[in-house]
Amino acid sequence: MTTAADPASLAEKSSARARALVEICVDDLAGVLAAERAGADRVELCADLLEGGTTPSLGMIESVLDAVRSVGVQIMVRSRGGDFVYSDDELRVMRADVRAIAALARTSRVPVGIVFGALTVDGHVDEQALEAIRTAAGGVPITFHKAFDDTVDLFDAYDTLAHHGIARVLTSGGKATAGEGADVLAALRARSEGTRMPTVLVGGSVRAHNVTALLERTGAREVHLRAQVASGRGHLVTDESVIRDTVLAVSESDRASHPAVIAVDIGGTSAKGALVDIDGHVLNSSRIATGGSGAETVTRIADLLTDLIAAAEALGRSVVGAGVVSPGLIDSATGTVRYASTLGWTDVPLARLLSDATGLPVAVDHDVRAAGAAEGAYGAAAGSRNVVFAAIGTGVAASLTSDGRAVEGAISGAGELGHIPVVPGGELCACGQRGCLEVYFSGAGLARRYAASAPLIDGETPDAASVIARVDTDPVAARVWSEGLDALATGLATLTLLVDPEVIVLGGGVAQAGDAFLEPLRERLTAALAWREAPRLTTAALGTHAGRIGAAMLAFEAAQRPEVTRSWTAPVILAEPTTPRTEARS
Repeated sequence: MTTAADPASLAEKSSARARALVEICVDDLAGVLAAERAGADRVELCADLLEGGTTPSLGMIESVLDAVRSVGVQIMVRSRGGDFVYSDDELRVMRADVRAIAALARTSRVPVGIVFGALTVDGHVDEQALEAIRTAAGGVPITFHKAFDDTVDLFDAYDTLAHHGIARVLTSGGKATAGEGADVLAALRARSEGTRMPTVLVGGSVRAHNVTALLERTGAREVHLRAQVASGRGHLVTDESVIRDTVLAVSESDRASHPAVIAVDIGGTSAKGALVDIDGHVLNSSRIATGGSGAETVTRIADLLTDLIAAAEALGRSVVGAGVVSPGLIDSATGTVRYASTLGWTDVPLARLLSDATGLPVAVDHDVRAAGAAEGAYGAAAGSRNVVFAAIGTGVAASLTSDGRAVEGAISGAGELGHIPVVPGGELCACGQRGCLEVYFSGAGLARRYAASAPLIDGETPDAASVIARVDTDPVAARVWSEGLDALATGLATLTLLVDPEVIVLGGGVAQAGDAFLEPLRERLTAALAWREAPRLTTAALGTHAGRIGAAMLAFEAAQRPEVTRSWTAPVILAEPTTPRTEARS
């Protein structure tokens, strides 16, 4: 997770993010400022580049963060030159450096990251050292530096780094130059298309004359170079012209492309698709029915993507990726829907099927997890690192964010709030358990329990909305509602004690019940947590758009351009499409 950046400065650079990102390696304040003036997106700040780069002084780091206005800063943490096998004492020093950097990152106006790498004596990633540094970083993103190219198996090393949540890998594909390693870089780049996989940062003799070919051969969206020349006084200085020429070459290579992504939010009976540009504007949208067999639903979603690709072409846009969110049990790392009963899916490799059908990189994740990410970035939980987002509709599910990272669990099943038993020996749930939360407090649960005592409302079978509307006048509705709130408070108290959130965000249709909902729930939750304060309780800010926004964030991750979403603002991403909706296929 990056630190918060000045929205104005990020907005100024939103057009630059349509192109590949350019990172410059520097070892002094003058070099940082030269890189910023020349249009670089990010710098890697080191000391002693003649030794391959070591940790800069705290004074250097503070001066750089105070001086920059828009360029991101990645800070090298390396206690010495030489090899990448470190002693316990060296690691102790580097952990202390990382903690100091993390403290500065919390108040920085620009995104801050850490650059680190450590190997074992037999040439593998030192996982123990890496995890110690990641813990010390406290959520500041980590780039694994070119120690990666010294590992015995680049692909095994890449998967190890993905497992540890590393944000980025600087590599020349195991060769002396990126040009020589282009085939390996392309293979790593293809592997990086899954969600939460490290971005491939291409480095190694990158220059204006070869960067276009490197981007085309590798598919990379980030490049790294050192732009120093000898000064007349015998030391190295950063050459702005080298940076400016490289930025220009990268810009020209992408100038013909006006990128957009497709975001798809799959529900039980329909799927909504949207064409979204790099600023978060919805350019076009469409909806399809999801009935029929599981295979038919996959085909319809592929057709939806194809139709939106055509709509993008008509607008002069190039679609660079797609994000799809779905109910069910989702393995986001592989883009596989393990189980989604309402869609008829079991072990469906949805990301691969849709990618094969469209040629796009596709990311797939759980709908509530994606909505929670959107609320955390732009909605009711913006700025919080420990969040529970509970979606209360027909059923109940939650997304959990701990220290800025989504919690998925061993089988990608974390967040099944609706199936926490809250009434021992209670009513039977469809899952086979008794006393589950969603039996008592969900759209379906409220309607069913009311109907069991008072079958009709105004001559019609009740739904949750009609039950909620009668809470103040109908004793049965009041009882069902009160028992439901008791159940929800018990479930949320359990989650609070387990994951310790700063804020609980409540979304979904039932959560929009107004005064009858939030304050009584807050009182019950406070009473249930006798020895500690209840976390902040609030309703969602993004409404029914949260799934689509989360899917768009996934899509830009799949396209290796996650940085574009950092400048999005709620008014823009919530606005209606700027062009007419695409007609869905029948």
